[in-house]
Amino acid sequence: MTLSAPSGPATDPSAPDRPKRGLGPLGWIVIGGLTAVFAAGWAVIYANVGQTPGISAEATAWNIRSASAVDVSYTVVKPKDERVRCVVDAFDVNFEVLAEREVIVPAGRERLAAEQTLITPRKATGARIRDCRSV
Repeated sequence: MTLSAPSGPATDPSAPDRPKRGLGPLGWIVIGGLTAVFAAGWAVIYANVGQTPGISAEATAWNIRSASAVDVSYTVVKPKDERVRCVVDAFDVNFEVLAEREVIVPAGRERLAAEQTLITPRKATGARIRDCRSV
């Protein structure tokens, strides 16, 4: 059996060069830029999912007064022309809601800072304000 000498671009200096494969540096920069733009867009969307635009509620403090009572201080900020309903609740160590009260912030007020006392069947470990929606 006779083998012939290899030929082609790897061994023949007069053979034409093969075209380069791959993206090259400019291609990688373009793909990296597009990826960064898409990631930033998804981050903005993810950060705003589940929020009601223009309504902000925060439990500023709570005090476990006794085994059956919790004082909750909270602040609600909203557009002046909207009526908003929120729920203030107290929960135990397993985050089971022990007591809750609905709070209505009337139209005409932009900010409400208030305190509620919730009576609980057993000792609570925390309190919060949640589920603020326009009514």
